[in-house]
Amino acid sequence: MKRILFLLCLFSLFSFSNAGGKKIVCVIDLEDKSSHSHSWQNVGTGIADMMVTALAESKKYTVIEREKLEKVMEEQKLGASGAVTPQTAAKIGRLLGANYIITGSVTEFGIKDSKIGVGGLGKVLPIGGSAKISKNTARVAIDVRAIDTSTAQILAAAKGEGSKSSAEVEGDLSIAPSFDFGKEGFDETIIGKAAREAVEKVVKELGKKFDEAGPVAVKIIKITGNQIYINSGSADGEQIGNVYHIFRTGEEMIDPDTGESLGAEEEKVGTAKIVKVTPKYSIAETKASVQKTDILRPAK
Repeated sequence: MKRILFLLCLFSLFSFSNAGGKKIVCVIDLEDKSSHSHSWQNVGTGIADMMVTALAESKKYTVIEREKLEKVMEEQKLGASGAVTPQTAAKIGRLLGANYIITGSVTEFGIKDSKIGVGGLGKVLPIGGSAKISKNTARVAIDVRAIDTSTAQILAAAKGEGSKSSAEVEGDLSIAPSFDFGKEGFDETIIGKAAREAVEKVVKELGKKFDEAGPVAVKIIKITGNQIYINSGSADGEQIGNVYHIFRTGEEMIDPDTGESLGAEEEKVGTAKIVKVTPKYSIAETKASVQKTDILRPAK
């Protein structure tokens, strides 16, 4: 199956700023683990695209555009589906300046007791034929994880299920459109409605967990003597006098049996205080010996 990364919204690679204080998110195509029997194509891509739209429409996040993602993926030769490891996903996100990267899978996608394959109407019955369905039910289930790109740890997990049924459907299949993802009419099908319901549940659950996580970690742009330039400015609510704890990520821990990334421990190496603020970046001073790969989290 073709796996293409779907991402949306403008983002500046130069500033790596949390535009307007919004958390920066990207979505990798979900892995299609469903066992649907119809001719739907690129289910994981379609659901990921719906998630991108829902995240963007919430106006709470900046969602990274697809072109920048594809360029980084090509340069780094990284995997491009929901099957990537947390460490690889975090690397993708860091290269793009994202705070969170969303991966996962579609575990159910189909219609039961239906004579019509909604992904390709007109293929089941002869041209000119018609069908009368007493009842059919569409179900969609997705399972996603949001990975904190600064630690490669799973920040949140969410599941969403959607189910829609139709009492009776009559139609001339010879003039029925192809209800593939993104095409006119898809949202009005029962599979489209079920998919939308599942996506909305997942986005709502992730939003709660993002809010609970509080402010995202900021990153170091450059170091000059005892001064640290960070990717947070007045547009993000930064103020002179704000204090940050500085953390250093240790060696990645890998499960010897499964090969799964278990994340990495963090070591606190010092504190930093904001002394100058511009719209897109700020300068903090510290007495600690800092590395560019260190991250800063607001002191509580």
